[in-house]
Amino acid sequence: MTDGGIGRSTRAVPPSSTARPKDAVQSMERAITILTAFDAEYRSMTLTQVTERCRLPRSAARRFLHTLVELGYVSHAGRRFELTAKVLELGYANVSRFTLADVCQPHVDILTRNLNASSSVAVLDGTDIRYVCRAEAATGMAVALKAGSRIPAHVTAAGRVLLAAQPDSDIESYLSLALGRNDSWQLSTAGAERLKRELETVRCQGWAFADQLIEVGVRAIAVPLRSRGGREVGALTVSMYESFEPPRVLVPRCLPPLLEAAGTISLELRTGIEF
Repeated sequence: MTDGGIGRSTRAVPPSSTARPKDAVQSMERAITILTAFDAEYRSMTLTQVTERCRLPRSAARRFLHTLVELGYVSHAGRRFELTAKVLELGYANVSRFTLADVCQPHVDILTRNLNASSSVAVLDGTDIRYVCRAEAATGMAVALKAGSRIPAHVTAAGRVLLAAQPDSDIESYLSLALGRNDSWQLSTAGAERLKRELETVRCQGWAFADQLIEVGVRAIAVPLRSRGGREVGALTVSMYESFEPPRVLVPRCLPPLLEAAGTISLELRTGIEF
């Protein structure tokens, strides 16, 4: 491709000055025009190509390109310019207006319908988990859980998934606090040792099973949700009340759809939300 061989029909033309609102900033229009001029056909361009494609004065195109290089949106190698991955942040900033609950609630609703089990998403909040969205199946649970509810992390499958992702030093700090609680959720020394071993198991297998920890008759399975950076940002859980299925039947039945839903949610999170 030669510098001057760009057809007029493919040029990225800035808005006409006659159509520009009185308060519009022309320099911003020109910068955006340059950014959008790079596409699948023109992945990299010389200054001459940018000048012709955007119909800008050469001196103006040079100033805008070098400003975009300084801001990190464009890279410069030899005579050619191309976009950097930082331009993705412009789209991510818009997508990130959605909350974790906005993304997860539809998947939680589907899980509850398909498995006839309560489903929820929770995040680690200090020494507790906090539910950010939930869909209830008909149960006789005494503990009423809803979006916004908090409960000590170590008594839930979701909490154990999220604790297992923490550094060992943070886990030790959590255990110290749990040992010192002055309520029904207090851990005993033996319980703390069992929990440490359980968290190691959760780290290895990638999911947690809680059998009658939060309340008699309640069983739950949880898997992690990950952001685009690969960080655990929450846990997806299904829970059953007074299920007659033994764990060896319950886990193989519920874990695959739970992992599938978590994978779908994590992919959606990676498209633009970072918590």
